[in-house]
Amino acid sequence: MQQSTPFDVAVVGAGVAGLAAALGSAQLGLRTALIGPRAPVHRADAAAPFDARIYAMALSSVALLEQLKVWPAVDAARVQAVAKMRVFGDAGNEVTFDAYQASLPRLATIVEESELLRALGAGAGFAAGLERIEASFDTLQQQGEAARLILADGRAVDARLVVAADGARSAVRAAAGINAQELSYEQSAVVANFACERPHHGVAWQWFDAAEGVVALLPLPGDHVSLVWSAPRLLAEALAADEASLASRLAARAQPHLGALAPAGPAQSFPLRRITVDRLVGTRLALAGDAAHVVHPLVGQGLNLGLADVSELLRVLGSREAWRDPGDAVLLRRYERSRAEPVGLMRLATHALARLFAREDAVSREVRNLGLSAVNALPPLKNALIRHAAGPATPLVRG
Repeated sequence: MQQSTPFDVAVVGAGVAGLAAALGSAQLGLRTALIGPRAPVHRADAAAPFDARIYAMALSSVALLEQLKVWPAVDAARVQAVAKMRVFGDAGNEVTFDAYQASLPRLATIVEESELLRALGAGAGFAAGLERIEASFDTLQQQGEAARLILADGRAVDARLVVAADGARSAVRAAAGINAQELSYEQSAVVANFACERPHHGVAWQWFDAAEGVVALLPLPGDHVSLVWSAPRLLAEALAADEASLASRLAARAQPHLGALAPAGPAQSFPLRRITVDRLVGTRLALAGDAAHVVHPLVGQGLNLGLADVSELLRVLGSREAWRDPGDAVLLRRYERSRAEPVGLMRLATHALARLFAREDAVSREVRNLGLSAVNALPPLKNALIRHAAGPATPLVRG
């Protein structure tokens, strides 16, 4: 085995959350290693002009990327602001969320995963004190003043703090002995993009249906929309098998608003589950992103929750006392305590909504549809929900 290389911080996982954590750590003046293979990036072409994986980024998530100085690198022509969202229940009840009425510039910003990876990757490539190591993680060892990571190619990396941002199946989390409980929703999310006949005007659409799941159409640049359909597993398999059939199946909901839909790339699907961990931290270890929590995507907050982890971890590291090292147990407890409430509330809300809208009995149907109408009739409540979803912009504290 080769001699170990020392770092202040080692981030395992080169997805969006991992890149943001590594870049932010380096910008705080901490010698940082970013460990893991590069995530695959979609290459746009005429058949598939947009990545199938898109995110509705909250204002706070965009603010983090601005503070990391990478947001200007995101291609503005591939970004779409969401000005309004219309949500329908299965009895026709509707609630509308409007950024203008809430005195916000937008409800969310639609960005492709590939654009985020490209911009963050470019920032990481120029960051002083940041080293990319494209080997896979293998083993975690505790060495007292540092944690030692053994990589698949035999290299060893010592770090005073390890950040596990290696996804829902986190190998680092498992190696640290942190238990994760998984609950299947018996659903899969089908994602695909479509060209629409009529302009979407920056409006997002969502329909709740107990039998067919949750259907969301999010606006993309130009006359395109992105579908996220959380459907029962057998239905999801059928939907993902044929894009033309999928477009036809969407027509009843989409055509009155957007006209005809034409496929703009292949459909993909992935199983939906909730993952809850026993704790967010360990000895010289912090979990972030999907390694820390996975929630149902019906409110589109998974990435935002992960980037909020990163933002808070960077704030804790940047405001630490000069004599504390980055992996100090006190700092890790500060991070864990600060994330407990927002993560818990999001988990509770998404799980409760997923269960409520999956029930087909008459009482549940009446409750959920009356709830939509009640929220729509209370503008102060709607605006409060919008501002909460936008999230706070947490400034990074520079060392």
